[in-house]
Amino acid sequence: MILLLAGCASRVPTEEIRSSLSAGHVADLREKMENNHESFGDFVTALNLARLLQMEGKWKDSIERYGEAQAILEEYEGRAVVNMREIAATAGTFLLSRGARQYYGTGYERSLLHTFNSLNYVMLGDFSGAAVEMRKMDKRQEHWLQESESRIEKGVKETTGLPTQYSLSEMLQDEAVRRLVNNYQDPFSYALSAIVFRVAGDLQASDVNLRRAVALDGNAKTLFLHGWPQPQAALLKKGIVAKKEKNGEKAEENIVIPPLASVRITQDGSDAALPEGGAMPVLGQQEVTVIALGGATPSLKVEHVRIPFPRIGYILLDLPSYTRPLPGPTPHAVLSPASPLVFYPLLRTDRLAYRTLQDEVALEIGSATSRAAVRAGVSTLVYSAARSNDDTRNAAEVVGALTTLLFDLWTYSMSDSARNWETLPNEGYIAMAMVPNGSTITVGEGGGRQSIPLPNHIRGVIIMMTSFSNSQMRMDYVTY
Repeated sequence: MILLLAGCASRVPTEEIRSSLSAGHVADLREKMENNHESFGDFVTALNLARLLQMEGKWKDSIERYGEAQAILEEYEGRAVVNMREIAATAGTFLLSRGARQYYGTGYERSLLHTFNSLNYVMLGDFSGAAVEMRKMDKRQEHWLQESESRIEKGVKETTGLPTQYSLSEMLQDEAVRRLVNNYQDPFSYALSAIVFRVAGDLQASDVNLRRAVALDGNAKTLFLHGWPQPQAALLKKGIVAKKEKNGEKAEENIVIPPLASVRITQDGSDAALPEGGAMPVLGQQEVTVIALGGATPSLKVEHVRIPFPRIGYILLDLPSYTRPLPGPTPHAVLSPASPLVFYPLLRTDRLAYRTLQDEVALEIGSATSRAAVRAGVSTLVYSAARSNDDTRNAAEVVGALTTLLFDLWTYSMSDSARNWETLPNEGYIAMAMVPNGSTITVGEGGGRQSIPLPNHIRGVIIMMTSFSNSQMRMDYVTY
């Protein structure tokens, strides 16, 4: 048992991950994660390491690690439906410990793998490579939504049968979580992919994902209506400009995705030709897109609920639970001289995590009950055997309780393998604006404040800001 616990101790604890991120000690944490990955080399350690490299601005190294995580996932998904590894892991899950089965991510983590890898390509200025990752994200989201469709159709599930000692009993019945019907789709990924596809020149794919983002979150519609230049002549020609109807109400506004040629940068003699569709915005404007990431996602753990029971001490229920997320600071950015950008929240990984667990709670309760019954049965058999022997009769209850305790230690040692993508941010915001040529963008506040004077010859800039705490922030950007 000591050897098992010592082996699990080589994993970086959740508390250390969170404290290092909050303090901005990313390099030190990354070195520990590299040693961790050499020992385990699993899906989650690859994701954690890839995200840390990304936070350091090591885009190519991060791409390599995300690719490694994807290869592990594809190997898992490509296994035969019936194979010995899966049979053994499933049996261990129902008989011994939840940690007996290796963690391969949930639907939202698998799709966010491609979303965040796409950001690496964006920061390298490789928008074609970024678009490839976003197409993979599309397929991943569609695939997972099909698998979860039956659960979504059943609607809200009752979770009243959970033990009262279970910390998530109340949270899983929260209305904000229960309303997330589209539980494995996030508007952040779709909104970001619409931006990436447009810069890459695929306006059709951009339009499709823009509509998906708008359908999932009304903030996305407001973001794009105010962030992209809307050619009025083209809108009138298509009949989708907001007009006064007979009843006096406005017609619904729709978004026309403008090509990059609509961003006119004529102050230094660049191309000023009018694109097809008519008059465009004022001459000498550039696009600004700010992606703000902050906080820390909920940390998956196994919660041990112990119910007193005669003869064997107690019955152990090990249920999945979460350490609550760390909220990030509210992002802030202003244009020169003092016009603030509006950030729209589009990603909340905590709600995705809670909804995912809510959908799977019936299976989790079933497997936890099965494990508890098996362990209690073995402890009872040991107690009965000790009770039937004259030499051990007086110590039968001690022997039964000791057997239960050993199972408890075994479960605890294996529970550490049930780890999720802990370096994933909890919140994701996007802000967009058209600014005069040569504007200065100031991102962050206090000690994390940084400014970017925009060159006159560019059409736009994409800024990625990562907040580690209320006083520490990293900013990277790419122009196009």
